[in-house]
Amino acid sequence: MMKYLISLMMLLLSISSFALDVQEWPDIQEGIVSIKIKEPPHRVGYTVGDKSERHVEVIIKKPYVLIKESLPIPGYERKYKGQDLGIVLDAMSHVYKENKTSSTLVLDLTYQIFTNNVVAKPGFLPAEYIRVLNPNDPEKKVFKYRIPEYQIAISPLSIFGNIKIEEDMSPLRGVFLIDEKNPIKTLKISGIIALFSLLGLLYIYSQYAWLPNARGVFARTHRSINKVKATSANIQKAITEMHRAFDLVTGKTLFKDNLQDLYAKNSSFENIDNELREFFKLSTLVFFNTSNKKYDHEEILKWLKNFSRHCRDCERKLIVDKKSLVVGVAK
Repeated sequence: MMKYLISLMMLLLSISSFALDVQEWPDIQEGIVSIKIKEPPHRVGYTVGDKSERHVEVIIKKPYVLIKESLPIPGYERKYKGQDLGIVLDAMSHVYKENKTSSTLVLDLTYQIFTNNVVAKPGFLPAEYIRVLNPNDPEKKVFKYRIPEYQIAISPLSIFGNIKIEEDMSPLRGVFLIDEKNPIKTLKISGIIALFSLLGLLYIYSQYAWLPNARGVFARTHRSINKVKATSANIQKAITEMHRAFDLVTGKTLFKDNLQDLYAKNSSFENIDNELREFFKLSTLVFFNTSNKKYDHEEILKWLKNFSRHCRDCERKLIVDKKSLVVGVAK
């Protein structure tokens, strides 16, 4: 029980010391503390929800030093003549440096306005107090220094008597601004990603010769085969063009038995090894068919178009989908 009473007493003492009126301490004598303040850029046009910033630089001469516990407390609401001021310290950051002759305190104070009226009314960013002491003083006497308030004018949201704020076109009130930095940044990044994606798709699926590696022999052959119709002569011509393309790539006549020469030139062709072997079977069937068996021109031409596209993709060193490979056309 005694333990709880002691805890309660300490709590009451701390509350009473915190609530001690700042006027209890005497002012520091003139010349010990100097101050520079960068005030907000304007005094008028503030309304409920707005924020205002002050930059304060305080220089304290030795032997006096700052009592850091006296720094302003964010969220603490002041009163004026018994009424809430309606302007609250929203955020506070500080830097404190010491040297041989003095110490410097830099404060960045952000206030937010939580009051409004039907007509314009005066307000002020409240005064702040810091405390200093001389550590060499046996009595450790504490002094206060007052950072002066800054008077502003708080405007109503609309002219008194107006119901619709959109009808209030007063030039004295600034527009409500929306921060566009993050949306614009996201939009730019998304646009760049979309552009690269589009270029990638264009490179993979395009038939045009002006793209990088699109002037290759298989790119031209694929475009040529895509234009022909399914006739016996056109199929023989398409197969001949494919043979010529392979010979140009390897620098020699390519057969099924020396496919390794093609792979040595471009290893991407190994991904379609089965289709390459199927091509040579089909070539033998078309040019050296000794039987009277007829073959389906439409099916063979469709396969040749697909095969030439795979060769074009290998020429460009693109990944060929294994599921798109077809064998068994040479029957």
